Amino acid sequence: MADPDLLMAGAARLGGLLVALLLGGPARALEVSPLRVDLAPGQAHAELWLYNDSALPWGGQARLYAWEQGPDEERLQPATHLVVSPADLQLPPHGRQRVRLVRPGPAPSTEQGYRLILRAGADNPPVQLSLPVFVAGTAPARGPALAVRLREDGDTAVLELHNAGGRHARLADLAWIADSGQARTLLPGLAGYVLAGQTRHWILPGPAAAYRDGRFSARVGDQASRLLEPLTPSIATGTPTGL
Repeated sequence: MADPDLLMAGAARLGGLLVALLLGGPARALEVSPLRVDLAPGQAHAELWLYNDSALPWGGQARLYAWEQGPDEERLQPATHLVVSPADLQLPPHGRQRVRLVRPGPAPSTEQGYRLILRAGADNPPVQLSLPVFVAGTAPARGPALAVRLREDGDTAVLELHNAGGRHARLADLAWIADSGQARTLLPGLAGYVLAGQTRHWILPGPAAAYRDGRFSARVGDQASRLLEPLTPSIATGTPTGL
């Protein structure tokens, strides 16, 4: 159940993202930088920039949502402890606009995750971007602590990854390493996030039996690829997953 951070998006460049859609007319492109926002406990606001890389105006909306992860879904609720300004976006041709994320109250005790959704207006080609936002907690917290379990849902293998740490985990290059040492890439590039204290599922190709003799590996954050620790038992035969 991989959740790409960017929906209907083009290629990254210059530390940002350039989204361009050609719909039988002039191109309208939007560049966003940075692609994720982090607020430290003592930081009350952060910002990102939008750039309209086209000869036509671009309009849209910015909406901020509290982000939670359920067993089988990503849950977004309107944010109450973090606000976005401006909420209505109007960029002239080749113009820039600053978007600020402001925390009006005290910092949370534990890390909080949000999603900033940028949507094009009705007069623009339909573009939607979903960017991760993290507000660090004031309480001391260890980093991501990931454990993996392989589950069986009929003839389908389901990978369950739990983060028992106090900070989110950004996963990339998820792979299966057989006992023989042969590696099989399952999700190249960004696989998604596992929030602190949350669990995510991914449906894998083939049956669960194909993954019995080996281990899963992934890059977590900016670290090199490493093996993921297994939960016990590693396979729960016949356990319903809801996927």
